[in-house]
Amino acid sequence: MRLSFAAPLCVLASLLPAAGFAQKDSDWVGTWTSAAMPLTQPSDKAKLPLGYDDVAVRQVVHISQGGKRLRVAFTNEFGTTPLHIRAAHVAFLAAGSRILPATDKALTFDGSPEITIAPGQFAYSDAVVESVPIFSDVVITTSIPAQTMPTITYHALGMTTTWFAPGGDVAAQEFETPAAVPPGIQPPDVSAPVRSLSRSESPVQEPIVKPQPGADTKTAAAPGVIKTSSWYFLKNVEVNKEGHSAAIVTIGDSITDGARSTPDTNRRWPDQLAPLLAANKKTKRLGILNVGISGNRVLKFGAGPSALDRFDRDVVKQPGAKYVVLLDGINDIGNMHRAPVDAITEKEMLDAYTTLANKAHAAGLKIIAATMTPYQGAKYYSEDGEQIREHLNTFFRTSKLFDGVIDFDKIIADPQHPLQFNPKYDSGDHLHPSDAGYTAMAAGIDLKLFRK
Repeated sequence: MRLSFAAPLCVLASLLPAAGFAQKDSDWVGTWTSAAMPLTQPSDKAKLPLGYDDVAVRQVVHISQGGKRLRVAFTNEFGTTPLHIRAAHVAFLAAGSRILPATDKALTFDGSPEITIAPGQFAYSDAVVESVPIFSDVVITTSIPAQTMPTITYHALGMTTTWFAPGGDVAAQEFETPAAVPPGIQPPDVSAPVRSLSRSESPVQEPIVKPQPGADTKTAAAPGVIKTSSWYFLKNVEVNKEGHSAAIVTIGDSITDGARSTPDTNRRWPDQLAPLLAANKKTKRLGILNVGISGNRVLKFGAGPSALDRFDRDVVKQPGAKYVVLLDGINDIGNMHRAPVDAITEKEMLDAYTTLANKAHAAGLKIIAATMTPYQGAKYYSEDGEQIREHLNTFFRTSKLFDGVIDFDKIIADPQHPLQFNPKYDSGDHLHPSDAGYTAMAAGIDLKLFRK
């Protein structure tokens, strides 16, 4: 935990001496996370070369709080064999897969450049001592040598590009030419102060690295480079606690995971909530830890462990957690007729939510319930499922089990047809919000919920 880390562009920072510095785990707060899931290694190495060849894996994460120190947790929690990481680097993003080379630094693990993580475990890097601006796009590149890897710990729906380059060169400046930012959607400017936003505005600012005139905006992968939209072996990015800094953990399904939002733009509702929190002096120290899993269910294993099974690991044990927002259950309801094993009852759901609320309170967390959004017109809609959704939403709005409620149902619903999405917020499948829908969800949250 003894590294220095160069500041990006115009960010000014006094580097702390690396030697002799140490922190307890309680001195850290999460600024980014993803929910871990198991993946049986694909047999087609042309699609995912992990385990078959030496590769460099470059991944981008968008943090929600800044700090003066940073560390990264790598995970093998679902692995059945040891995970060997030969090297790991951290830098700031320029564009596409390109890093700002002056910010590229090696991570170490108890002073060593490499680490082997036992099955079922995770491990922290040593601290990087540097000024890390809020809303930075942090690039983490790991060298993963060929090794036996029957099960991979990953997060399926990253909505962010990950690159695999042959050979394991973690210090390469880029793996492809910079990708164009989609029209009308820009990443936040991490060098600028966050300004107050009206509820009608989208929390988006100018990019830190602006496209140069005449620059090639096409994406062209280098020979042998493979791209996916998942995260691999990444558990947490943490920064040092400052003042009353803490984290809001958002647990849920694809609607929290950001399904059908624009890739590589961080348009999930938790991402869009972060600048609103930062612009309010009473919530500016709160980061966001998103542990949504697309396809997740409350009661049963679906896409990843159920909310009941993973709540302790993904919520209670998050560094610096103070609040949890629960938006989960629509997949339990939607899949209730698919097979006998998927059958659920309203009582089972109520009991599960009660259990989750009690778990949160036992851990000293405040739990905020979010009503489930409309789904009439979705492929798995049913009238009896709709009745359960309405009853559960009434429970969320009225139960004293929770420390507050966010009424996403009312925010997203069509005022003329309340069982359906408002057309201007519908991504097209009548189940997931569009970018505009995710913006409305974030803008509709009363920040006073996070001041109690």
